[in-house]
Amino acid sequence: MSSQDSTFLLQLVTPEQIIYQQRANKLVVATLEGEITVLPDHTPLVAAVKPGEVKIMEVSKIGGARNRTMAISEGVIEIKNNVVSLLVQKAERAEELDRQKIEEAKKTAEKMIEKARRAGADKKEFVTWETALQREIARLRVYEKYRKRKSL
Repeated sequence: MSSQDSTFLLQLVTPEQIIYQQRANKLVVATLEGEITVLPDHTPLVAAVKPGEVKIMEVSKIGGARNRTMAISEGVIEIKNNVVSLLVQKAERAEELDRQKIEEAKKTAEKMIEKARRAGADKKEFVTWETALQREIARLRVYEKYRKRKSL
């Protein structure tokens, strides 16, 4: 039995680039219906993904496995024939997150929501800023969880 028999190909793609493309043993991601765990030979699926943490158990080139954590924005996951495509607007490795930048983006989103509320903006504008706020909250959660794990 080869190592590929117990893995799937994971592709994490943003509009700008392929962020991640490697064989993995396991993927945990939050969809609009709830958190799912993807293992090899998963049933075909297409689902909307919400901003949050993605946990990947990747296959290392020298054997064994390594865990990787990423923060993602909204998007779509497609699972078919041991190929998992995660198409998102934005993805960042946990170790690349910058708390100060996240806090600034979060404050900007909060201010814009309040400004839109006062101006009587349409629903589309609220959804845009609410989505941005949810993305920053998710990034902050991933940042804090990653830093906490690193300090243990």
